[in-house]
Amino acid sequence: MRTRIALLALAAAAAASCQDITAANRAGVYVTLTPKTGSAACVYADPEPAAVRVKQGVSFVNKSSVQVTLVLRQDNVPLVAVAPNDTSRAVKFSDPGVYYYYSQGCGSTNTELHTLSVTIN
Repeated sequence: MRTRIALLALAAAAAASCQDITAANRAGVYVTLTPKTGSAACVYADPEPAAVRVKQGVSFVNKSSVQVTLVLRQDNVPLVAVAPNDTSRAVKFSDPGVYYYYSQGCGSTNTELHTLSVTIN
C-alpha cells in the first residue's frame, strides 16, 4: 500500500511539473543549439547541462539551418520550436528538478538527450 501511494505521489508530481512550464517575460539563461555533423536536426547544447532557477526564463538559440523542436522526455511534450538562426521564446519552470529534452527530428536515445537543471536558488 505504501509503495502504491508513493508511486501515485511521484506520478502526480511528474505530471504537475510538465504543466508548470509557462512563458517567461525574459530569459536569464540562453542555451545555444549547434548542429551535429551530418544532421542539422541533431544538436549539441551549450551549456550542457544548463542550470536555471525556478521561475527564471530560459531561451534556446538555434544555430542550425532547420527548425528545431525541443521535446521534454518526461512526457514527450514539445517545449519550444526554434526557427533557423533564431532564439526561442523564454519559458520558465515552476518546480525544481532535472529535465531531459531532445530534438524531435533526432530522437530521444540517451546519446541525444540534453539536461536542464532547475534549482531553487
